[in-house]
Amino acid sequence: MAKDLCRLVYRSESRIDHNDDAGLDRFFRTSIKNNLRDRITGALALPDGKFVQVIEGARRDLDALMVRIRADDRHFDVVVLGDWPITARLFEDWAMARPDPEPLSNQAFRIVTEDGSGVQVTGILLGMTRQRATAWL
Repeated sequence: MAKDLCRLVYRSESRIDHNDDAGLDRFFRTSIKNNLRDRITGALALPDGKFVQVIEGARRDLDALMVRIRADDRHFDVVVLGDWPITARLFEDWAMARPDPEPLSNQAFRIVTEDGSGVQVTGILLGMTRQRATAWL
């Protein structure tokens, strides 16, 4: 077990158009580079003009990442849905998984984009990642 390992889940509004493939690719590539450097794992989905992300790592690394996320003008209205200590990573093989939110049921989509808790969102993104994620390593 890694000491001080935590999982944090947040949702924000995207300023990047969801049809801007080049802009989204740059965003993911930068995120992966930074996550590898900071030993952060997780998944980021982009349903309905939102960023929904689960991140795992040492407390100090997640705190530093959240400072950068809140200052990043590519998104706004950052809301933390959950933040808790963990004993193991769920996304240990992913510097940043990029699951496709298209196959979600209406209920799962609503949980991810509107009213889900951090634990619910984590479960849905984990399931999406295991089913059909695009590896960005």
